[in-house]
Amino acid sequence: MTNPARSLRIIVVQGHRNTSGGNPEESKRTPAIANAITAALNAAGHEAVCLQNSDGRADDWFAGGLDAVARRVVSLHRTKPFDLMLDIHIEGNAAHTPGVFAIVPDGDGLQTLTPYAGSDSAISNHRDRMFATAIAQGVSRATGLKLRTSNVIAPGVMSEKQTGVGADLGWRLAMFAYTAPVRDRLVRLVLECGNIVADRATIDRAGFPEQVGRGVVLGIAATLGLDTELPVPVMFPPFGTSRTLQATHPVKITVPLLYARKWAETSQPVQAELAAGSVVPVRGWVIGEAVAGNPVWWIVGECDQGWRMWSGGTDVAGEAVLALPVAS
Repeated sequence: MTNPARSLRIIVVQGHRNTSGGNPEESKRTPAIANAITAALNAAGHEAVCLQNSDGRADDWFAGGLDAVARRVVSLHRTKPFDLMLDIHIEGNAAHTPGVFAIVPDGDGLQTLTPYAGSDSAISNHRDRMFATAIAQGVSRATGLKLRTSNVIAPGVMSEKQTGVGADLGWRLAMFAYTAPVRDRLVRLVLECGNIVADRATIDRAGFPEQVGRGVVLGIAATLGLDTELPVPVMFPPFGTSRTLQATHPVKITVPLLYARKWAETSQPVQAELAAGSVVPVRGWVIGEAVAGNPVWWIVGECDQGWRMWSGGTDVAGEAVLALPVAS
């Protein structure tokens, strides 16, 4: 799917609607959201099916555990391939962190009962990250939910390794582990439609499932270049990626005051205050905390000791930084 078709085949999965169970506050809400997404996708000209209702019973239930759900996705895909899998959830983390986000496969190095010989990392799943970015943005715009901005690799996009299963337990998510062998065609996402506590007022609002459906349609249209209501997502490298430039490059400060910090996060200690019009020689760049959607920070000085300053406060920012020649 290097050049995606204008119409996609999509399988939608109702989170926790299987014998493995889960948070009852979540599982009682996912059918309405998943079914609304399925209806919205079909109305938009895509071919979408909901896994729990694909057996002819339309009962919003899968008679098997989570592993069997994932295996069923692969079985259906091999019969007639899908382009996108959306596993629909509502987050219930202990911190009650608000926001919508999509989780992307990033399983290299995690434990799994379903070994996969190739790479299934976030950086290798470029299409998954593109769809995740746009769909999260679309759902945010359609529902009013904020994009999740903490513990993510980009606003609204979380790595599998940042989930409780990946980070705390060191295991792959079953939906990604079992579907890894078909990753060459199938984009795989877990869509978390807000937090069950922090976002409850929005989630329980009348019409919320239909708004999520509209947001998913908007995000897919933006990714395929079919609609300009949302910007085509810019794909930045993973958090922590850094490069040294071929030559030192002078950049001009364009904001009234720009803080240079120890590391590329706004919570880090301030090393210097740079006034508008100042020209600073930079040695490289690093992907850090996203500020206003831009996670690219300049490196001033040696990479392991130098300051970091947000590129959005300079005359070369974001994507333009990544286009500069780097040392091999």
